Amino acid sequence: MEDLIAALRDKYSPDFPKMRSEEVWIEEDEKTHEARNGFDYGFDRGTRKITTHYVKFHVPFAGDGSIFHIQPSNRTLPGPSALVNGQELVITVATTNKNGAQVKAEFEQTLRSIEQHLTTLFRDLGNIPAQIEQPARQILTERRNQILKSKDLVASLGFPMKRRPDAPKTYRAPEVRRKLSPVRPETTTPFQPEPELAEAEYQFILEIMDNMTKVMEQSPHTFVKMGEEDIRTHFLVQLNGQYQGQATGETFNYEGKTDIIIKSAGRNIFIAECKIWRGEKVFIETVDQLLSYLSWRDTKASVVIFNRNKNTSGVITTIRAAMENYSHKKRGPTIESETRLRYVLGNPGDTNREIVMTIMVYDIPLDP
Repeated sequence: MEDLIAALRDKYSPDFPKMRSEEVWIEEDEKTHEARNGFDYGFDRGTRKITTHYVKFHVPFAGDGSIFHIQPSNRTLPGPSALVNGQELVITVATTNKNGAQVKAEFEQTLRSIEQHLTTLFRDLGNIPAQIEQPARQILTERRNQILKSKDLVASLGFPMKRRPDAPKTYRAPEVRRKLSPVRPETTTPFQPEPELAEAEYQFILEIMDNMTKVMEQSPHTFVKMGEEDIRTHFLVQLNGQYQGQATGETFNYEGKTDIIIKSAGRNIFIAECKIWRGEKVFIETVDQLLSYLSWRDTKASVVIFNRNKNTSGVITTIRAAMENYSHKKRGPTIESETRLRYVLGNPGDTNREIVMTIMVYDIPLDP
C-alpha cells in the first residue's frame, strides 16, 4: 500500500518549473506596423509605417510549463508577460530608445517577477502531496476491506468454487528435522496469501552458512584449492544435517552451478548464490541473476561472496557503493555484522513485492 500511495503522490504532485538561467540565449526580431499621424483641426493626417526592434530572451526551464498559466493568490498587475514555448520561456523586450543596460535590466525585472509568482504558487499548492496521502490511504483501506468482506461472504456459503486446472496451489511445509514455519508478510497480509519462509528460519539458515564459512577461514589448507561448486557442496552437507524432507529426500539441493535452494512442495522458498569475488561488475551481475531466479512468491535470498584478494574491507566498501545505486534497492543496508549486510529489494516484476537479500562476505585462503 505504501508504494502505491507514494506513486500517487509522485504522479499528481505539481512539478514546479525551475529556471535554468545559466542557459539563457537571445535572438533579434523586427516588426513593422502602421501608426496614425493623428488629427489636425479635424483632418485625419493619415498613417505611417513604424519598425520596432526586439530582443527575445529564451529561458530554458525544467518542470511542468502549464503551471505558468495558473494565477497565484497574490500577484502583481498586469503581471509579467512571457510566452511558454515547450520547455522555454520567451521574454520579449523592445529596444526603442533603450541602451543595452536598460534592455537587460527590463529582462531581469520580468524574470524576477515570474519567479516571485512561482514562489507564491509553491506556497499555494505545496501542500497537495499531503492532501493526496490521507484520502488515498482511506480509499485503499476501504477497498481492501471491501474485497476481504466479499471473500468472507463467499467462503461462508459453503460451496466450492471452480478451480482453474493450471492454477498453482498454496502449501504446507513438510515435517522436517527442524520444522519450517511458513508465515505471511505482516505489512500486506490481505494481499499476500502465499506463505513464505519465516524470519527466524531465514536467520537460522544464514547462521549455519555463517558458521560453515568461519570453519573455512580457520582451516585454510583444507579449502585452499576448492572452487565455487566444491564450497557449495560443503554448505549443502551442513544444511541438510538440520533440514530433512519427508518423502523427497534432502530439503536443500542445488540447480545450475552455484545455487543453494530450499524447496517445499516443489517450490523455492530460499535461494542463495555463492561467488568468488571477481569485482563489482560480476557482483552486480550475480545480484541480477539471483533476482531473475525468484518468482513473485519468493521473498528470502542471500549472496555469499568469498574473497581471495586479502582486502575484505575494500570489497565490502565496493559492495556498499554498488548497492547504493542499484536500481531495485528500496532500503538498506542493515548491518548485521562486519561482513553481513541486509537489503530490501523490489521484485523486478512487481515493485510492491519486497525481497529480503542478505549479502555475506568472507575471506577464504588463496590458492598457492
